[in-house]
Amino acid sequence: MTGQSGRSTRLARRLALLGVVLTLALSAILMACGGDSTESGGEDRPPTRSQPADAGESPGEAEPNGPPVTPLAEPEGTQEANPEPTRQGIFGAGSQSTAGPEATDEPTATRRPLLTFGPTSAATDREALVALYNATDGPNWDDDVNWLSDAPLNEWYGVTTNDDGRVTKLDPDFNELSGEIPPELGSLANLTGLSLSGNELSGEIPPELGSLANLTGLSLSGNELSGEIPPELGSLANLTGLSLSGNELSGEIPPELGSLANLTGLSLSGNELSGEIPPELGNLTSLTGLFLYENELSGEIPPELGGLANLERLIIHGNELSGEIPPELGSLANLTRLRLDDNQLSGEIPPELGGLAGLEELRLYDNQLSGEIPPELGSLANLQGLSLSRNGLSGEIPPELGNLANLTWLSLEGNELSGEIPSELSNLANLESLWLRENQLNEIPPELGSLANLEKLRLETNQLSEIPPELGSLANLESLHLSGNQLSEIPPELGSLANLTVLDLSGNQLSEIPPELGSLANLIFLSLRDNQLSEIPPELGNLANLEALDIFGNQLSGCVPSSLAGQLDLHRSYLDDLPFC
Repeated sequence: MTGQSGRSTRLARRLALLGVVLTLALSAILMACGGDSTESGGEDRPPTRSQPADAGESPGEAEPNGPPVTPLAEPEGTQEANPEPTRQGIFGAGSQSTAGPEATDEPTATRRPLLTFGPTSAATDREALVALYNATDGPNWDDDVNWLSDAPLNEWYGVTTNDDGRVTKLDPDFNELSGEIPPELGSLANLTGLSLSGNELSGEIPPELGSLANLTGLSLSGNELSGEIPPELGSLANLTGLSLSGNELSGEIPPELGSLANLTGLSLSGNELSGEIPPELGNLTSLTGLFLYENELSGEIPPELGGLANLERLIIHGNELSGEIPPELGSLANLTRLRLDDNQLSGEIPPELGGLAGLEELRLYDNQLSGEIPPELGSLANLQGLSLSRNGLSGEIPPELGNLANLTWLSLEGNELSGEIPSELSNLANLESLWLRENQLNEIPPELGSLANLEKLRLETNQLSEIPPELGSLANLESLHLSGNQLSEIPPELGSLANLTVLDLSGNQLSEIPPELGSLANLIFLSLRDNQLSEIPPELGNLANLEALDIFGNQLSGCVPSSLAGQLDLHRSYLDDLPFC
């Protein structure tokens, strides 16, 4: 991303991530830092590319994202802390660096010399904390109780020590730290948990953090950190959780992170990372959550990720990934969430994905996938949400999708699907949203009228010529979109949809509207534009909650019922210059 548009997008991402973090208790890193682990729904939802709503349509009609992906074990903190260092008393002359093989006292063209640390003690721990305070505008922290005082370090806000007074956890997150992270934190030899999330830290991540041999949790997410991820972090052999999400980090993902054998959660989402996903991440056999979404990653998805036997969540949407979906992903037996949406993936959907028996959510929308929908997806017995929208999929909708008994939302919109909507979809007793718009479908099966829990039905821009009256039995239906088809008649049974708030019948061949639609007591928006209507039934004057009425583009004479005059929002209504009467 470049220019003002890219900066605005990145800001929006960081704000979204901050909102997520504020509502989630993060597991792997927070446990390492002494926090509680609580699972809750809350992955940020990506923007969708749905068509603009018709004039006057009520908001909230974007593609159903279903239950939000819960980032299990995702270390999704948001802001981070960057202190300027002070460098007195904690470095031994001539001491050897513990930051890994790249550590050197000689400057290079692109990196400053790494600091080297001599023997450490409780006193040098205190000096490292003082460096943090001085570097990150300590006097303006939200809470700086006892910092720089003579009180024991474990009485300083956000600091935990062991019986020897050595700092073991440091978590002044969401505390208004600003500035750069001082490299002196790399001298905290006993540190097991470091969380500086949710602050206003800037600058680069100091590679000296790779010296923290005992560290199990590191969260620097939700700050304004920039530069590349230091490869020295690959030396943190005991690390179980790493979150650097929601920053401005750039460059490639260092393959050295593939050496973190104990890692269970890795989140690098919401940055500006580029290049390919390193196949070395396939070595992280303990990983349960991999979150690389909303970056600028390119190239193919490495098939080595199919070897992550413990992986439960693979969330890599919103990048520039290309090539085919590797069939090896079908070997991820513990996977519950798979998000590959909003990339540039091509080819067919591998039928091997049908073997993901525990999968609860599959999102492949906004790619360039082609071919038919594999019927094997009908074997995903635990699936709750499926979106294959806005690809180039063709052929008929496989009737096997009717076997997905736990499905609550299904979106296949924006493809080239043809033929009849399979009657087997009526078996989806838990379905709440069905989005099939912008295809070439030509028949609605009457059996869909048995979907008792259906709330949203979008069938616009197809080749439908008839509406089965059985749809009038959808007692919980709230929005019904049938625009842009070839309909010539509306069954009066639709007047029984007591919970309907949005009804769009625009762009058809309707010559009359059944007066029974005047019984839709909860209707808020009604579009009849671009049909062949000659009059408005007076019964529409009974629509006491109607706020927007669009009747533009017909052959109307007469008037609009005067009972609507005081309630219509004229900024959202198009009455074709008809008077009220």
